[in-house]
Amino acid sequence: MACTVTLPPNALTAQGMSTPWRVSGTGCDQTVPNMASFAECVIVNSNGIVGVYAPLLVNANATAKDFIPPVVPTFDPAATVGCWFGTNGGSTTLADNNNGADLAAAKCINGKPGVTGDIFGQFAACNAPAFFQVANKSVTPPALGMGKNGKPCYTTRSYEIVDMDPSDNMVSSFLHGNNGVIGQTNAANRAALTDKATTTPPDEFNNGSDNLLLDALYRPALGCTVYKAPNLAAPGDNAMVGALALNELQATLQANQALVPVTDPMTVLTDGATVDVVKVNAYRSCVNQPALAAGVDTNAEKVNFCSNYYNVAATGFITDMKFLIGQPTPDPTNGKDLFTFLGQRFQVSWQGLGCPGTVQLGNFANGTAVNEPITAIRDANGVTQQVQFNSQMLQTLLMQNGGPNTEAILPAGAGNAAGNATVATSLPAPAPQPQPTATANAGTPTQGGVTTVTITVAPSLSVVVISV
Repeated sequence: MACTVTLPPNALTAQGMSTPWRVSGTGCDQTVPNMASFAECVIVNSNGIVGVYAPLLVNANATAKDFIPPVVPTFDPAATVGCWFGTNGGSTTLADNNNGADLAAAKCINGKPGVTGDIFGQFAACNAPAFFQVANKSVTPPALGMGKNGKPCYTTRSYEIVDMDPSDNMVSSFLHGNNGVIGQTNAANRAALTDKATTTPPDEFNNGSDNLLLDALYRPALGCTVYKAPNLAAPGDNAMVGALALNELQATLQANQALVPVTDPMTVLTDGATVDVVKVNAYRSCVNQPALAAGVDTNAEKVNFCSNYYNVAATGFITDMKFLIGQPTPDPTNGKDLFTFLGQRFQVSWQGLGCPGTVQLGNFANGTAVNEPITAIRDANGVTQQVQFNSQMLQTLLMQNGGPNTEAILPAGAGNAAGNATVATSLPAPAPQPQPTATANAGTPTQGGVTTVTITVAPSLSVVVISV
């Protein structure tokens, strides 16, 4: 699903943001959660963050009966606005009806500068570098705090959080009523879209993302708080919401940051393999990250990212294990709980980043080289039931942290590098297991092997599965 978002003139003004932005493309549909696209704007001035505003994206052929008119946000016209885009489809392309003049005026970045069609993928942004230039001077993000695991709370640049395409997609949401009408997320629209006959509240559609994984699942599991700002689409609600830009601002407080890697599928060229520093730097400029230097050794960058991914993320799954096992999964089709979901996500990302062979992981006891730190053990339905730790370092750490157990296991027999006890990996296909606070609809694959799915975590709140 290649989705196109057409912006109106003066898109970053209050009037422009409150004009419905139109979505087109085969399979792209704002009334279907797995096919929806999203935008999220943050406003900043010399005194700090003013608020977050999610423009309403509607189908290209939508008429007034198909949506509730968006709220016109109130803010100083002299403030600086940045907007970011994501989709549950395959890709996002920005367009206008003015031969590109409106996109140029909004300083939109959709991919490699100057190359038509070489887009990032699901991600795009408008006026992001200018926004961060102001925000970095005027905003003091809240301290990270300390998690239950005894470590500083994670950010979008924590190796424990990132996948092969970090810092992508949105936190924002919108409402969808049983009658097919959509509207911005606020109390008035929630009431208007509640089915009067059945009192069924509207669904809340979200964008599968690292940001949502962090804010909705990982931070709560570790007792950490989310950086939020006023929701300018919900006047009178006193509602506070998170945003990609807020997460990126707070992430600057972190040590050893996992920056957008050179082998990120969204920053390689459209052949899917060629590393391009210009495209990497264009993406990084949209998320407040430093540019790679000219002439940088991209292979060394790749090896460094993979090394940290192994030494920090893979070990983090073990030390965080007790906080993750049994927590609701964002995708029941891939992992039975948060721990197993994260394990399979790591394996997919390790492969997608081209990490196998870049880091010396030692050998199994039978002499076979270990190329992947983690293996997802799936049942006959493809759902990850256990996470197998393959290197001796990880096996030793697992033993030191109370493992193995029914979910965190060692390779059987000769594959066991540490010579420790294992847990059987031959699993029957279990009946579908309802989560304690989550149920799900079937998902569909999107770019880079991402799967999107809708999980209901409360009667009126739906979340789309986090991307890998």
